[in-house]
Amino acid sequence: MMLTAQEIKSILCPPDKNQIKKSDGNGLFLLVKSNNSKLWRFRYKYAGKHQEMALGGYPTISLSQVRKMVEEARVKLAQGINPMDERRERKKASDPEDRAFGVVALKWWEQQKDSWSDDHAASVRRWIRNDAKAISGLAIDEIDAGHITELMISIEASGSPRKAPVILSVINRIFGYALAHRLTRFNPAQGLPLSDIIKPLPRVQHRAAIVNPVELAELIAAIDGNKTGSYCTCEALKLIPRVFLRPKEIRYLKWEYVDFDQSLIRIHEEDMKKRREHLVPMAKQVSAQLREIQKVTGYSQYVFPSERNVDNPISKNVMTNRLRALGYAPDVMSTHGFRSSASTILHEQGWNHDVIEIQLAHLTGTATSRAYNRSLYLAERKKMMQEWADYLDALKLGTLMHQP
Repeated sequence: MMLTAQEIKSILCPPDKNQIKKSDGNGLFLLVKSNNSKLWRFRYKYAGKHQEMALGGYPTISLSQVRKMVEEARVKLAQGINPMDERRERKKASDPEDRAFGVVALKWWEQQKDSWSDDHAASVRRWIRNDAKAISGLAIDEIDAGHITELMISIEASGSPRKAPVILSVINRIFGYALAHRLTRFNPAQGLPLSDIIKPLPRVQHRAAIVNPVELAELIAAIDGNKTGSYCTCEALKLIPRVFLRPKEIRYLKWEYVDFDQSLIRIHEEDMKKRREHLVPMAKQVSAQLREIQKVTGYSQYVFPSERNVDNPISKNVMTNRLRALGYAPDVMSTHGFRSSASTILHEQGWNHDVIEIQLAHLTGTATSRAYNRSLYLAERKKMMQEWADYLDALKLGTLMHQP
């Protein structure tokens, strides 16, 4: 009688026995050891002699997978080939060093790196070399779910539990590459339940953002009225609510991107998080502000150069520090939160969701949105950005405390 997946899960070796065998038919059986580890075996006859072939352990190798392996072995037998001899020859022909996980991983990395940003490529290489070091020297076709489970537990124990799902995802892709290149037959990372391996991760706290118009009016007034701090920091903080850019994109904003004639900021792909060129329509207020800033910092390639070195932009935390100096705690408002403020209020005002998302440079999940078009909805975006700037001015002046 053939085995079932449910039956296999419940099979235990009796305490008084070293091992038991459970047949699935066709020469395939499950060997259950005294410690209740479960191993697949295939018994067949070749050249008049009975032979037994190891096919891996359960649950790394599922019932459906092992049956397929037996089918393949029987095809070999029908061709007069001993499947065990064929496997030995295949392993012998493959240099063990070339099959090491670390070697295969770097080959995959080389293949993929040009499709990533330099920063991401460096991060993935670091994950492979440092975080997956425990399995780096193992032959990729000998790695099972237990090895990966131990790796995830060690990553959690190192104090970086949030890195575990990232590393697991990378390992999964590396095994996909190995499968495609016939370096292994199975992917032990696929479907591995991380939630059953490490403790649940604490819920991510979204970046704080003010979405109440009255509170936003107070914030804009505080920013625009601020006279302390460096010139570039103050001006950057004034600009960020009106252009929907991320803090890093504001910091690395260059004068070559600013097109006063077309009233557009054209940010090159290398300075965008999504590595796509992005257009920001400039409201009249934004254009006027940038013209004034250019009188002060036009000598630098950056709109907001560092005071210490004009060849560098302002440093990472200066806008956040200025926001804190104005009395806004981390759980109240963040520099990244201006994007959330704009998104929330514009949605409440009835603006088209796609127009808002494209202006935020979000590439959402649909095929249409992934086929990003920098100029899509540009006329509507110009109108929205101007009305948003007008709205902020009206809030600041106290002439508008409701939606337009």
